[in-house]
Amino acid sequence: MNHKALLMMALMLMVTASPLVTPVSAQLEDIEVLEMVVNPANNHTYYLLTASSWTDAAQVARSLDGFLVTVNDEAEDQWLFDTFATDGDITRHIWIGLTDQNAEGEFRWHDGTPFLYRNWGDGQPDEGNDEDYVHITGTNMGSIDPATWNDLEDDPQYFPVYGVVEVGEGADYALRFDGDDDYLIAEHDEGLIIENDLFISAWVKPYTANGNQFIVMKGDYGWGMYLSNGNLAYSSQYSLSQHPKSNFTVPINQWSMVSIHVTNQSITFTLDNVSESPIALEDHQIPQGDFGSNDCYQSGEACDEFYIGRMGAGCDCSYFYGLMDDIEISSSNQSISDWSFPEGEGATTLDNSNRTANINGAAWVMPDGTIIAQAIEVKNGITVSSLSAQPGDTLLFFVEIPENTRYVQLTVYAWDNWGDEENEEEFQEIEMNIYIANNRIPTAWDHDDIVDGWGYYSYGYYEWPEAGTWWMTITTKTGFNNAELSAYWEEAPTPPELDDMTELKNGIAVTDQGIGRNSDTKSLYYYVDVVEPLTELSVKTFGGDGQCDLHIAWKVLPWDDFGQPWIIDNWDDGESTTEPADATSSSSTIDHSQNPGNDERVSIFDAQEGIYYVMITSYRQCHGVTIQADFVYAPDNTAPDDAIELNAGIPYGPISGYHGLDQYFFIDVPTGTERLEVDLDNGAGDAKLLLRLESTPTWTTYDKHSTTPGAGDKIAFNDPTPGRWYILVGTEESFSALDITASFADRYEWTYDGEPIQLFNEESVEGITAPEGEEMYFFIDLENDATAMKISTWGGDGDVILSVEAEGRNWDEDDIIMGRQGSTSNEFESDHGGPEQSVEIWYTTGRVDIILKAKTDLSEIGIIAIWTEFDSPFPEPEPEPEPEPEEIKSCEEIAEELFIEMDRNNDGDLSHSESPDLEEFDLNEDGVISFNELKQEVCSCGSELELVFEQYNKDEVSLTDLSSRKWNNDHDFFAIDRDNNLRISTKEVERNTMACTTTYDAFDRDGDGVQDKDDAFPDDPDESKDKDGDGVGDNADILASVPNDLVYSSAGIVGVILILLLAFMLVGNKRGGSGPAWEQEQFDERMMGMEPPTVVPPAMDLGPVPEVPAEMVVSDLFE
Repeated sequence: MNHKALLMMALMLMVTASPLVTPVSAQLEDIEVLEMVVNPANNHTYYLLTASSWTDAAQVARSLDGFLVTVNDEAEDQWLFDTFATDGDITRHIWIGLTDQNAEGEFRWHDGTPFLYRNWGDGQPDEGNDEDYVHITGTNMGSIDPATWNDLEDDPQYFPVYGVVEVGEGADYALRFDGDDDYLIAEHDEGLIIENDLFISAWVKPYTANGNQFIVMKGDYGWGMYLSNGNLAYSSQYSLSQHPKSNFTVPINQWSMVSIHVTNQSITFTLDNVSESPIALEDHQIPQGDFGSNDCYQSGEACDEFYIGRMGAGCDCSYFYGLMDDIEISSSNQSISDWSFPEGEGATTLDNSNRTANINGAAWVMPDGTIIAQAIEVKNGITVSSLSAQPGDTLLFFVEIPENTRYVQLTVYAWDNWGDEENEEEFQEIEMNIYIANNRIPTAWDHDDIVDGWGYYSYGYYEWPEAGTWWMTITTKTGFNNAELSAYWEEAPTPPELDDMTELKNGIAVTDQGIGRNSDTKSLYYYVDVVEPLTELSVKTFGGDGQCDLHIAWKVLPWDDFGQPWIIDNWDDGESTTEPADATSSSSTIDHSQNPGNDERVSIFDAQEGIYYVMITSYRQCHGVTIQADFVYAPDNTAPDDAIELNAGIPYGPISGYHGLDQYFFIDVPTGTERLEVDLDNGAGDAKLLLRLESTPTWTTYDKHSTTPGAGDKIAFNDPTPGRWYILVGTEESFSALDITASFADRYEWTYDGEPIQLFNEESVEGITAPEGEEMYFFIDLENDATAMKISTWGGDGDVILSVEAEGRNWDEDDIIMGRQGSTSNEFESDHGGPEQSVEIWYTTGRVDIILKAKTDLSEIGIIAIWTEFDSPFPEPEPEPEPEPEEIKSCEEIAEELFIEMDRNNDGDLSHSESPDLEEFDLNEDGVISFNELKQEVCSCGSELELVFEQYNKDEVSLTDLSSRKWNNDHDFFAIDRDNNLRISTKEVERNTMACTTTYDAFDRDGDGVQDKDDAFPDDPDESKDKDGDGVGDNADILASVPNDLVYSSAGIVGVILILLLAFMLVGNKRGGSGPAWEQEQFDERMMGMEPPTVVPPAMDLGPVPEVPAEMVVSDLFE
């Protein structure tokens, strides 16, 4: 380390020889030393100078081998004030070494020490004209109190300021190496060729003793010094196992001075000026680093550079982890290269011969590991702009966060090359790392948080930060220009005094609470004083009229997501605001309840000691409300040895829990038990169950477990092994007021009949057992639109595939304004192994179809759907008119079109070369496909229904539409409609395809059951045979076996004979008597109906005729 002389000897003699005022130099003869004091806290010497300007005092300080004083902490600050600013009745203003003369607002100490501690007076620094120099006030200066800091111009004329000089080590810098990829590299020159005598020394502070950590190495396996598992070692050749090593180990986490001295006969290891006995060297071993390792040989590079912090060019390995300073390379007592790292910043460093080493990742630090940077204060809402940094630089900022700050947000913009991404030659991606820490300087290896960055933009957000100084460092490997940083925070409103609120005590109800409609106060305030940790602190309201909401928060008033209490009352003048907040926070120290009516409940889990503020709010009014706080103390069964026994069938509870709190139970299962059921019931939240036989379960080791969403977990299985079953109840969130019941039940066997099972909100179906490959169907019918739907399976054994088809919404901006929403069908699948699968749907409506497929044999699987119904703020859309149906083609028409298109040579059949994909349609295997063969396949039962259904271009078609069509096959549409909604869906058509039986025969045109080749009348369904060959079917023939010509000839002869006999009979009748003429006339009138009716009976009155809807069809009458 660098140690500078404390005083010039001559000056010491002069000062000690005279206690009186003494001139310091001829050039500054007006400035004298008034007093010399040694600070016992740091053993530094301080001089009090006569009054002068800041710059003159600084010059005198340097002549005294010191600097104007650096104030490192509150203790030193107070010591300076007590020692030099007050002296009996005398008070003084005293200069300290702080100034921003180089850059406004960027304060630096005179000795280069990072500016960290500060003690500004009220409103300081005020950045007045030329006020670039800082002093400690000795007296009150308006609002600026004594012993605080104020900035002044260099030589104020209105009161004297006295300089204080500190003589000590001054600022010293080191480099920190991360052990991963940090190192320094300097180019080779002739001066680094050492042949006869080699001395290497360094100050090191290693953070680990493990492995090989090179301090320095020359070239490719050249000379070097390193730590080998804590022992100091010398790189004497290629093989590390042959390197000489010290007997001592270098301590970790403390500074040590190590060195080696190599001659042509021996090597000596030294630790903190204590040397070991020399070790003899058989040969002269100062390798020059020209070994020629594979990487160097193949690349053709010289590999002769000088490395600090890692092995040389031959191996990208063995990085140093810790701090280094003051590295010295010499030969025969002549300095070759000394690296003292005096810069304290930048991406390069120089040795005493002006060699340049590039810094790759290593960080500038103070000897104690503190990052080196001059701190810049960031004030609330004020942007620090025009920031720039070179590669390797570190920028340091801080914010003073007050008490009761609700949140703070930090933003960084880097505007370099903004918008130049397309210009590859000029564009450079900015790399910066931003670290945050409270009350200490953050580094890459010690920080509280890393701010996320997105290209040019980085953002950090913190709720309820601890009050104090928050530090932020920005490091960069690329450098940047024109960056800006800002911080913004808001303080929470101050709660009322406890005397102005009502205290809530455990289990004691406070009745008759209310807020009037015209009341000036829209909030009622309460508090709970928790004096020991609780598993759960809950507050509830109930009873009364109106609408009240309930809120609770720890240490502060409850707030909304916009940083405001739910309803703010001004306690000074009674004014209030009633702006509603529509969002809540998920913080573990705050909760809200806003149900309809007055039944509200809020809970804080793992409640720590302190004051919890409770508010009842109402935007309108509420009366007669009761409020009560309830405490749940820590349970006694949080250790496995304290497990509580459960009695079969008897609930135990209520119990509450939170993340990290596990509770243990057990039940003894006797021999012969058919089924064991462990059930969580009632309560709220999210809980988990884990079971294990004869041993307590853990979150990773168990025999049975349940991951049902919500608090209603249940584990149930047949034939439990007799013995003691241990139960763990835990959660990754929280749960409240649950009952746990372990019971024995009769054997349960799951049966499934193939019909879809309807799921209802938050109601599970459990115990599902199925063989591999079986599909089980479920569905959800939503009366209203749903948001955040989650469908989950859990428990049991086996691999599940969960498939969901749901109808979503297409939200178009214009449609939303007009109250219209489009719909779309969405498909989801969860298949990542095991029984636990889930599908989440943000927004859905109508019907949700679910398929649970057994990828392997399933046992005791459960399924549940949970969703939130959404009342749309828009009016229901007008029903869209049914589109005019296009002509629906039959399967025969489709087959005909297909055949014409494929029959390229128009020869009336399809060869296999014309249609190789249809080779299986060649039913008679004659090498060609006829039209009938194509029709037979196209018009098969399943194909016919699918082809016609697709032409409707709908997800569902009514039974009426389908039944009104002429079909070639027999389709039972009522059987196909499995969900009985009088509509056939696409899925129902798909499910019917495999079970459908084809009744159509393309080779039987008239459908009489006789194929055309055997049918004498292929187009007449009533005729198929003509035994006598007369062209008339047997069913129509007079005599099927006699030709009709012969029958007609015979019938003609018989007819002539009959005519003659009839004529003879008529002649005989003419000769006979006849009746009276009047009788004949009456007969003729009656037979011919010539007499019209004389009286028309009146029509029946059936009442008014209703208007028949235009869209009604005849089939509707049957429905």
